[in-house]
Amino acid sequence: MSGEKTKYELSNLPSFLSNFTVKLNSAEMPEKCVEELIDASKNFFSVEDYAYVIKDQSHGTIKPKVMAMGRWVLEKKKISVIPVDDSAFLFLPLFSRRHDIGYVVMRITDDIGDLKMKYMDVESLLSFETSMVIDNMLLTGELIKKNEYVSEARAYLENVLNSLKYAVVVASVRKGEEFSNKPYKELIEKNKEIVNYIEDISQESLIYRKEVSREVEVNQSFYSLYAVPVQLSSGLKIVISIQDITNTKELERLQKIDKMKDNFVATISHELKTPLAAILAYSETLLESAESIDTDTLKSFARTIKNESEHLANIIEEMINFSKVSSNSLTMAFGRVDLVKILKDTYDGLKINALSNNVKFSLEIPEDLVNAYVTADPKRIIQVMDNLVSNAFKYNDSKTPEVKINIRSEDEGYIISVWDNGSPIPAEEREKIFEKFYRGSNSGNISGTGLGLTIVKEIIDLHKGKIWIDDVENCSFSFFLPKRDWLNILK
Repeated sequence: MSGEKTKYELSNLPSFLSNFTVKLNSAEMPEKCVEELIDASKNFFSVEDYAYVIKDQSHGTIKPKVMAMGRWVLEKKKISVIPVDDSAFLFLPLFSRRHDIGYVVMRITDDIGDLKMKYMDVESLLSFETSMVIDNMLLTGELIKKNEYVSEARAYLENVLNSLKYAVVVASVRKGEEFSNKPYKELIEKNKEIVNYIEDISQESLIYRKEVSREVEVNQSFYSLYAVPVQLSSGLKIVISIQDITNTKELERLQKIDKMKDNFVATISHELKTPLAAILAYSETLLESAESIDTDTLKSFARTIKNESEHLANIIEEMINFSKVSSNSLTMAFGRVDLVKILKDTYDGLKINALSNNVKFSLEIPEDLVNAYVTADPKRIIQVMDNLVSNAFKYNDSKTPEVKINIRSEDEGYIISVWDNGSPIPAEEREKIFEKFYRGSNSGNISGTGLGLTIVKEIIDLHKGKIWIDDVENCSFSFFLPKRDWLNILK
């Protein structure tokens, strides 16, 4: 069970993770998934021996007193490296939202003081993905046992579990059904009576102009119907989604697993409604009363519509960027660029915004720092700066708000900071602030999707840098970019 010590180059991480995912999805048993996890771990740690526990079943030869520590690590749900006697042991907890699955213990020969956090971060990702695949296996096994008498139900539930594709039909006021996807067509072919329920819920949503949900039983099967009115330029549409919830408990578990997606939809829906409502309200007023409105009011209305449209465009752009981040397809146009110029351009572009928000805004560049060349995508770095500075403007709760940008040179690279004199981010929230959809306690009623800082961190990571929250009395974000031309070094 020994493994030769090798260190994996993280520049090939997307390919490595892709291959690991393929191997996990090809595994037929949870034990095989764990073996794949251990093999992958050998790229980052020198593994001499290992053992693991899945659903209280032990495998391997690690001493019992060491294995007993695994239960503590599983309770903490955080990977750990613990020295025992003359050895070091890497503990990986395996768990899901439903339950604890088990844990993996590996005896490593690496020096604990030498362990790199980036390897630990990758290891966390590997164990998380392994946990999800094993949990899906266990859940699938439960579903098969409970539904052996209906092979079609088994196939359907597996499809829902793996793809989460629901039956969808779109109806209009005049034309009736305008669109339906393949799952919907398959549904009505085998259960035509459900069409009556779909028509009823569509009419109710149309009449009351509101979202309507209902659960119905048709031929000993249960369905969840959800209808929502959507006003488009071509007229009012009713979008109906149909989900088979015959096995209610199992589907509730799936919904918990998919909770992050639900939060995303809820957050984005809320964010989109506000600017859309303002645009519609001011547009209708202009259309109905344009002749009687004075010029200043017209300009004010037009300015509001423009601002809300820009807000809407920013939300959509943020969603697109997040989608690219999630699929590892965020594009970069790297080159050697001057950070000093980028900061000056950013400052000039945001001065008007600062003035309109009554913010004292400044840029501090050392006199001896004429240029600061780094390998970067200038548009993405400007995107990072725009996000950090805009947040400083938006969330600053000081009565006399002030925001500063500064840059300083270090041996290995440059550190750019965005400081404001608002309340600091609580220490307990700092580890979560870059997580997707997370919004801090100081966000209050201020609009936001909780995606901006997630995208910022991904951009900085792709630039071989890092970002953090400074430990200061006020609020300050800093990020580091290396001086070396790593792009040409890789080439």
